[in-house]
Amino acid sequence: MAEPFLLEVGVEELPAQICPAALAQLQARGEALLAELRLGHGPTRVFGTPRRLTWWVEDLDVRQTDAVTTARGPARQAAFDAEGRPTRAAEGFARSQGVAVEDLTIEEVGGKAYVFARRHEPGLPAAEALAPRLAALIAGLEFPRGMRWGGGDFRFPRPIRWLVALHGERVVPFSVEDVASGRTSFGHRTLHPGPVEIEGPQSYMAAMEAAGVLVDVAKRSDRIAAQVTAAAAGIGGRARIASELLEEITHINEWPTAFVGRFDPAALAVPEPVLVTVMRVHQRYFPIEGPDGELRPYFAGVRNGGDAYLQNVIAGNEKVLAARFADARFFYEEDRRETLASRVARLSTIQFAPDLGTLADKASRMETLGAWLAEQVGVDVVVVRRAAALCKADRLTHVVYELPELEGTMGAHYAEQDGEALPVAEAIAEHVLPRAAGDALPGADAGRVLALADRFDTLVGHFLAGRPPSGSADPLGLRRAAAAVVRILEDAGWDVSISACAKQAAAAYGRDDPQVLAGLAEFLAGRLRVRLEEGGHRADVVAAVLAVGADRVADVVARCRVLGEAMGRPDWSDTITAFRRAGNLARQAGGASDRAEGIAGPDAPPAVDPSEEALERALAEVAPFHLRTGDAAARYRAVLAATAGLRSVVDAFLTEVLVMDPDPRVRRRRLALLAAVAAVPAPVADLSLLAGTSA
Repeated sequence: MAEPFLLEVGVEELPAQICPAALAQLQARGEALLAELRLGHGPTRVFGTPRRLTWWVEDLDVRQTDAVTTARGPARQAAFDAEGRPTRAAEGFARSQGVAVEDLTIEEVGGKAYVFARRHEPGLPAAEALAPRLAALIAGLEFPRGMRWGGGDFRFPRPIRWLVALHGERVVPFSVEDVASGRTSFGHRTLHPGPVEIEGPQSYMAAMEAAGVLVDVAKRSDRIAAQVTAAAAGIGGRARIASELLEEITHINEWPTAFVGRFDPAALAVPEPVLVTVMRVHQRYFPIEGPDGELRPYFAGVRNGGDAYLQNVIAGNEKVLAARFADARFFYEEDRRETLASRVARLSTIQFAPDLGTLADKASRMETLGAWLAEQVGVDVVVVRRAAALCKADRLTHVVYELPELEGTMGAHYAEQDGEALPVAEAIAEHVLPRAAGDALPGADAGRVLALADRFDTLVGHFLAGRPPSGSADPLGLRRAAAAVVRILEDAGWDVSISACAKQAAAAYGRDDPQVLAGLAEFLAGRLRVRLEEGGHRADVVAAVLAVGADRVADVVARCRVLGEAMGRPDWSDTITAFRRAGNLARQAGGASDRAEGIAGPDAPPAVDPSEEALERALAEVAPFHLRTGDAAARYRAVLAATAGLRSVVDAFLTEVLVMDPDPRVRRRRLALLAAVAAVPAPVADLSLLAGTSA
């Protein structure tokens, strides 16, 4: 038999940004707990609002399955004497396992006999098994910050106010601190501020909805999007619904109700990014545009509650936004009194980071590194130098001081207003991209160069200063900077050396510390590994590719793709077999110089078998594939195809000749031939690291 299970953790309002991760943890850890407790179940789901984290399990078994545990004890000869009587070792083992000596059995493992004890553990009722573990499940949830309340040491992001735990209609009793579980939840703070009795998991959703709480996150999100869209359409507009804002608003509301407000059209004289940022970031409003895509003097907001007195809510929000926009307009007009270039000199008054100079120093280093990198990839050096000199100046503007999210965006706007060349303005706008995972990448080459120069300067500077990320802590955002480097180089497809960029950045600091730069290279390789695995490449493929070089991102990406494609082709078995058969023997051939000497050195004997001559000719034909120029992916495909083509020649060679010939010169020559075969795919990857491959 099985019945649904419900766990609701009622709290003071949680920060919206931690809710999705908290719910995902609750589901994953909950399912792991059920597996550990031997409790079968149907699908599980999580629901949540700012005031509750809910885990719902369909068809949870009413009782644990019985368990049979097997433990291996001492060897039979130690457990029983010559007459078959149990020794003290057998008696002690039986006692430790809670079984009688006569219940011990004997089985062979690896050709040797051992005694075994088997115990049958009857399953407990589900509620009895769960009760002592639910508090630990809740306490085990991880959050960026926790808080303590009352007199205990228990930490949680917000105080826990109630607990609901029901298996069917029965309460599963447990407590967290001084809060005991029951069947009493609570409704919306204003729509239904009182308690809500939950008869069972089946009635939970309906009971909460009747109390003004829409606990299903997906339904709440859909309701917000539909209402906002309809509200904007009502005034002939279209809401700009950003996914990040929609998720945030979903997690700060229990019963969302959308509305449309209006602002003074005169505010549209302020640049659109400023208005949109004020609405989205500061007020959590959805901007509304017209059919032409231009911003209109309206916004859509979401109230946590019903439609009672909604006009008062609208009027209040309009008043707050009017004040925000008045400030933004004042700051913008003040900024326009001065050019962007005139602010550059004051960058020397702002520290970039401890021991790393000022923003003026950083801009100078970026200009030097950016110019070098631009020359490497064929980008206009003049554009990069000018953009580097100006790109940090908007940090001194009023708008960016109030709205730091607009760094780069406002710099580009002011630069364009000042008459700077459009490519310079574009590079200024793009040098901060990507700001976070999933953010847009620079679209122009000058923007890519400047963004890379910025990240390399930051990474190298902090590594030289002895501030690499430690554990999960990364207060300086260095992992984000490294991920940006990887994404930009992958997107650009440039054949750029990471180590060369880092060395140039270190030179701008006047330092050359090979050990530190090696640590940074390893750090960047780790970010590249994460990027490739998140992109769908198998972990063993990534490891095999990185093992032969991680210095050029575009090249690594090309090798991963080519290897992944090759493993799905019919001739892959030929490729891997040729490598494996040759490699297993080639390990005895010594280093690369020894292998070359063994084939062509002055002491090398001539080939004495036709199959040996055939293998030597085949290797000579393969060699040009390693030297091809042009498209890297095509070159690597040719290398792997050439390896596959060697299979029949290798098979014949191993069939016809004795590799381990008594003559050491002949033996060394033949081993060297096999080592050369195993080295053919080396420009692509170390195939020995692929799962199921041994070489």
